[in-house]
Amino acid sequence: TNHGGRKFLKRKPPVDHPAIDKIVLLIVSGLGKEALKAACVDKLGVKKQGLAKVLKEARRRLTCAAEYDRDEQVGTAITRVNDIYARAIRDGDIKTALTAQREINKIMDLYSAAPTRLEGGDEVSDEIETTDPDESELAAIRKHLLPLGLAGAKYPLREHARIAADLIRESRNPKNDKGK
Repeated sequence: TNHGGRKFLKRKPPVDHPAIDKIVLLIVSGLGKEALKAACVDKLGVKKQGLAKVLKEARRRLTCAAEYDRDEQVGTAITRVNDIYARAIRDGDIKTALTAQREINKIMDLYSAAPTRLEGGDEVSDEIETTDPDESELAAIRKHLLPLGLAGAKYPLREHARIAADLIRESRNPKNDKGK
């Protein structure tokens, strides 16, 4: 169309197919081009004649989704990592579960210098107010262990340390695959 010497192209409406959202998920999952095409045709009912347009629309939607705000992206990342964590726990893969939990902690900025609230409202502060070297050492250990939530805040520090040590030993022992 010509408006005052300038041409404007009419935008075609986006392709609509009931499987486009599923195709977006397949693209995100890292499926290769040929496997993606085969899955679209064989499993999702996309006709070969319209496949290119449907894939183009799925990629367009993926691009639009990537342009959303940071909070939504953080939410997506947390959801994905939580899924990995849940699968790892279900499979008895402690090492992967701990790695996923660390990633969630990073995304949520749980390692920041801000004091951490425990059950009952007590704080674990970064500042250690003691001149006794043993107390200072225990306070530092407490500061690192309690925010991990390995045991309830009411449990003694030695229990938090025992659980942490067990998890570390399990993650370092390749023979401990829970019967796999």
